[in-house]
Amino acid sequence: MTNRNGRDDPERTEVLDQHFTGERVVLDGKHFEDCMFENCDLVYRGGVPPNFIRSDFAAPRFVFEDAAQSTVQFMSAIYNGIDERIIEKTFDEIRAGFGDG
Repeated sequence: MTNRNGRDDPERTEVLDQHFTGERVVLDGKHFEDCMFENCDLVYRGGVPPNFIRSDFAAPRFVFEDAAQSTVQFMSAIYNGIDERIIEKTFDEIRAGFGDG
């Protein structure tokens, strides 16, 4: 059976044993294994979520663009304009494994 969350997922491109330094790395649709990210801009645009196995991060900066940026802006608007408890509850669900399954 195909593992839809990792290496055997046909929607992900495999990136193995790479060292990225000071680069802009687009994460969507990638499976990173045994990689190092050092002082990189890690860009997520809202596509197929990336997967990381045995990868290390040193001073990463996450950048959200396109659909991902719209989601962050929407959550910020809720937090700052409607009720911050809604977003805090969402983060509690994320910490508990929201979306797993």
